[in-house]
Amino acid sequence: MTTHDRAEVSQEGVSVTKRGKWGELVRHLEALLRLKNFPVAIKLLESEQELKENRWARRPTEKLTLCQLISIVRTFDWTVGATAEDFLFPMCASIIGLAECPEVVKDGTFRSFVWCKTREDAKRCEDSIPKIPTGKYKAVMLAPLVYDPFEPDIVLIYANPAQMILIINALQFEDYERLQFFCVGESSCSDAIAQCYLSGKPSLSIPCYGERRYGHVQDDELVMALPPNQIAKVERNLKELYKQGITYPISYCGAQISPLPMMPPVYQKLTEGKEIDGWGLPPRKITRW
Repeated sequence: MTTHDRAEVSQEGVSVTKRGKWGELVRHLEALLRLKNFPVAIKLLESEQELKENRWARRPTEKLTLCQLISIVRTFDWTVGATAEDFLFPMCASIIGLAECPEVVKDGTFRSFVWCKTREDAKRCEDSIPKIPTGKYKAVMLAPLVYDPFEPDIVLIYANPAQMILIINALQFEDYERLQFFCVGESSCSDAIAQCYLSGKPSLSIPCYGERRYGHVQDDELVMALPPNQIAKVERNLKELYKQGITYPISYCGAQISPLPMMPPVYQKLTEGKEIDGWGLPPRKITRW
């Protein structure tokens, strides 16, 4: 599959090649979640030539960090690409498998100057950071997913905590599992991108100091990395939750009054010990597109 192919996601969430499907899914996500910026598609490339052949991909004119490239995509609405040489530090490139970190980073010396009390603490931190293995990939390309730019390896969504819990609700609506997330500290791109790549599962991360300072992530934002085959599941189940009245923005009912009148009738039956035979409300019609 080339980077010029576009992706379709079937009802079962399995990606297949066809032009034009991602756009509809993303527009639905934007409408249901009121997202402020573009979900980011990330494609790891085995050849730099693939990057050169993409006429939309902009290369950095200065050496940048990975979080800066992500910020450009999600806010500037651009497609960007990079090799290891385009990154300011090898740590950024190492997260996505484009380079190895130098020994002064691996042994904890560098991190111990700021983020950890001792070099031993810093080395434990470095050893815990998930990274995509080096050797396979030579470049990376990032673009707004809504334009069907290529078949992504990972999708990033930036959103506030209320929006994120609805994404989690949608993921758990079917095939339920308890989700676990990780935090290495000052390397949120690894907790999101690399963790998702290695585990094949959604990965929620608290953006770190660097991503907020250089990647312009706002105080109220979190980031979630999703395998592409989960996007259709999220969209499908957000619609199901919407029909039951679970929507964003989340409306307030009042902190000093009984919430029962604002709840579906099933909760009234629960408090009264009556037989429960359904939600008690007709499905809500989706009117956001």
